[in-house]
Amino acid sequence: MRLSVCWALAPLILSNLTGCGGDSTSDRPKLDQVRIDVDARRPAMSLSDYNLFSDLATLTPNDGVLPYQVNNSQYLDGALLRYFVYIPPAAKIEFDSNGLPNLPVGSALIQNLSFPTDLRKPEEETRQLETRLLIHQSKGWVAVPYLWNEDHSDAERSVVGEKTKIVWKDREGESQSFTYLTPDMNQCKRCHKQNDEVSPIGFTTRNLNMDIESSRERQNQLEHWMALGLFTDSEGETVNERTVSWRDPSFGTIEERARAWLDINCSNCHNPEGEAIVSGLDLSLDQDHPVRFGIYKPPVAAGRGSGGFRFSIDPGKPQSSFLLHRIRSTEPGVMMPPLGRSTVDEEGSQLIEEWIAQIRADSELEERALNPMAAYQGALSGGDPGNGRVIFYEKFKCVACHTAEKRGEGTVGPNLSDVGARTDRNYLLESLIEPSARVVEGFESVMVTTADEEVLTGTILSEDANQITLSNSAGGAESLNKSEILDRRDSSLSIMPSVANLLSVQEVADLLEYLSQQKTRIE
Repeated sequence: MRLSVCWALAPLILSNLTGCGGDSTSDRPKLDQVRIDVDARRPAMSLSDYNLFSDLATLTPNDGVLPYQVNNSQYLDGALLRYFVYIPPAAKIEFDSNGLPNLPVGSALIQNLSFPTDLRKPEEETRQLETRLLIHQSKGWVAVPYLWNEDHSDAERSVVGEKTKIVWKDREGESQSFTYLTPDMNQCKRCHKQNDEVSPIGFTTRNLNMDIESSRERQNQLEHWMALGLFTDSEGETVNERTVSWRDPSFGTIEERARAWLDINCSNCHNPEGEAIVSGLDLSLDQDHPVRFGIYKPPVAAGRGSGGFRFSIDPGKPQSSFLLHRIRSTEPGVMMPPLGRSTVDEEGSQLIEEWIAQIRADSELEERALNPMAAYQGALSGGDPGNGRVIFYEKFKCVACHTAEKRGEGTVGPNLSDVGARTDRNYLLESLIEPSARVVEGFESVMVTTADEEVLTGTILSEDANQITLSNSAGGAESLNKSEILDRRDSSLSIMPSVANLLSVQEVADLLEYLSQQKTRIE
């Protein structure tokens, strides 16, 4: 049975920026009351310890804490969301080479979740449930959830997570309910991890670039922040790019809105530096290669998550696209995202269905996906090893999983440092094009579901009667006691994505030539 929640205004962004207006740095609030310990060994036990709010009951921000709005937010079981940011005194936001904001040490991002108790008056009666903090300490970002007590007087740190029954009345006055899962600190870290480091999600210039109501007038949010003196002086050109709001049919095409939904809900894992790198699926907004974002892309060790379907996105056929199948599932091991929700985003999944339905079929791409070995026979001879090395290390990032030239490279997949001495080009081509045709012994995939309903996929590094250790996409390892495992599924599939339709015939020839020259074993 599939659970779904459709709040009247959910997820409603309730950030009201009145009271933080101003046209110059002299209007910037005093910053002398918030308590952020950048060297704390562990997060504070209570939300009130940070003094982020002058009134916790109403979430009235303290001096130096600014409410903000976003064009798009993650679906969190239809929770009503409020956002705040704290910047330390005299500190400013700088921008990296991609125009992304870098918050200074001592900053904090705050996300508050509440649920309406009656959909006939959703903004009048709400239940305060959870506040999530992302704190920039000296050692990096730390993610921590806080669970509110019954009288809403404070929120306590949730180390191991929590299950909470959410009860509400629908528009007909009938009582409804579902179980909301507060994440534990490790789950928070897992969702926010990029390149094995915790970082913010959604706090980007294009997601913040929108018009808001300040205390004086309607103005652009980023321009408002610049007037408050929050940005370095040279960053006036960063407000041009804007993400379409996926909820607004008048703001962008169906494709643009669908891609915006996938970006905010899925790309924190499905990107070249994310936890799901081995899937080969990149759902970030900047990805412009159709196969990379799912079109005619076959599954990678998805197990029952694939639903038996051929492609992530089967153009014109939403009901046979396993991307939509997973978005609409609430079954552990199938549902995507795997964390952060117990219900289905009906409005968002309907948008994805409409988008897939209008994608035009491409018979050439489909044929290459279904019969890749025939399509890539021209790669069996020739090739530029220099370009092949670039593909291995930079473009396709094979090094994330494989060793080729030096110690300390990837260990998730087989060692390729002497693959040219052990195999021929036919074998290598098959390994690149159809990775699951012949999986190297010891590198079969396994999918486990824990008692906390967390799903982990990897190869087995070690196993005994009591414990199993799996590789992860970052080249590290995750050990689990077998008593913690709710379900285990061994698979004959490889966790490596096929390069079919992702690389040209010439690029595959270049990569084959490079691999053929690797003939000295490195341990």
